[in-house]
Amino acid sequence: MTTISERYDALLQWVEKDGGSLNPSIEIYHDDITKGSFRVKDSCVINAEDSIVTLPLSKSLSYLDAIHGHLDNASSSSDTPPHEGNTHFPTEFLNEIPPHVVGRFFLMQEYLLGPSSKWWPYIRTLPQPEHMSNILPVMWPSDDVEFLRGTNAYAAIQDIKSTLKKEYKQAMRLLPEKYHLEYTRPLYHWAYSIFTSRSFRPSLIFPAENSSTLPCELDDFSVLLPLYDIGNHSPLAKIAWTTDDQAQVCTLKSRQTYAAGEQVFNNYGMKTNVELLLGYGFILPEEDHLHNDYIHIRTRADPDAGDLAATHVVSLRPMVHQSSFVGRSKLLSAESMTCLPCFAHIQDTLIVALYETITKGGDETNDVSLNEIMRGEIPGEVLSKIINALGSKLSIDLDDLETNEPEYEAANHNQELATCYRDQCRYVLESALRSLLAGAG
Repeated sequence: MTTISERYDALLQWVEKDGGSLNPSIEIYHDDITKGSFRVKDSCVINAEDSIVTLPLSKSLSYLDAIHGHLDNASSSSDTPPHEGNTHFPTEFLNEIPPHVVGRFFLMQEYLLGPSSKWWPYIRTLPQPEHMSNILPVMWPSDDVEFLRGTNAYAAIQDIKSTLKKEYKQAMRLLPEKYHLEYTRPLYHWAYSIFTSRSFRPSLIFPAENSSTLPCELDDFSVLLPLYDIGNHSPLAKIAWTTDDQAQVCTLKSRQTYAAGEQVFNNYGMKTNVELLLGYGFILPEEDHLHNDYIHIRTRADPDAGDLAATHVVSLRPMVHQSSFVGRSKLLSAESMTCLPCFAHIQDTLIVALYETITKGGDETNDVSLNEIMRGEIPGEVLSKIINALGSKLSIDLDDLETNEPEYEAANHNQELATCYRDQCRYVLESALRSLLAGAG
């Protein structure tokens, strides 16, 4: 039985064998809190523009590997499962199943291959299927998921579970019976969890990829990057992802300095706590200099007007506050920063959507700018309707949260995490409602 340290060492050697590298001033550190992470070694420092990790693209794992060479292989229609000698899925399966689902089945194949898989040094460093119930909420036991009831995360989990069930059933219908014994639903859920929590958009890694030769759009699937994906997330981390097309390597670079003993972060993008919770299994705690607490509100599509359904956020602190890092990134206009106090916690796109819905068909709809709406330079009756609509929605959400309060104390890590998330949702709703009530008064 190898230790996690030995598995990480083997992973690094596997990457280095094809020309990849980890900055010699950085080590892979593992503990129960951060799990795997990058840390600066003692007596070392990382400077701006230093490379953190360089990975040969040949080490990546994705849908591209599932279809690689498939059309040239006469045995591609075999009913022998890939891990029993045939490395290709049936043609009908590849043609009919969405690329992101094919990628997950390819990861399942490589897991089942075990040490015979090219990617085994990577796969054995991943959370294993038996451990997934402690990672993503969609994999939590039902008792733990119940702690999220009343939050938008709970509804999202139900949608994800329904989608996973449909994807798996559709895929298995197109695979011969011999696949069914080992390509199980729990293993598919594991593959989903790995891709969800660790993958990257191909267009960020393969900017020069000639997608015209692919049977899909480049971002219709995700790509796993061994070693590269160990870096934990900070929305404040200054990093750069670069690809050398000629050398066929991608590099994660630091754009800031790190001292000895500090964790070296990646940056997954502008993601709110609910997105981090659902996609990665953690949330960022509230601090004076940074908060990541937002409620997502979805508005309905209006096909007649050519509008698509959209998601907007409500923030714990004013959207323009320096600590509202994600919130400020979502504002349509910098001038939205001079809004009515009652709108301070609301994304400007939601205010505009309500304005357009309320005034639909009226002469004033197209004559008012975004900034005028945010400053309240609109008819008083319309302003009152916007405030009332927001107040009603937030009050309903708060009531739903309080009505579904757990009946017993948190008894494990999942339930404690869910409780923290529930508390932050309540704080967001209460804070935004206070501002609205003040504006209405």
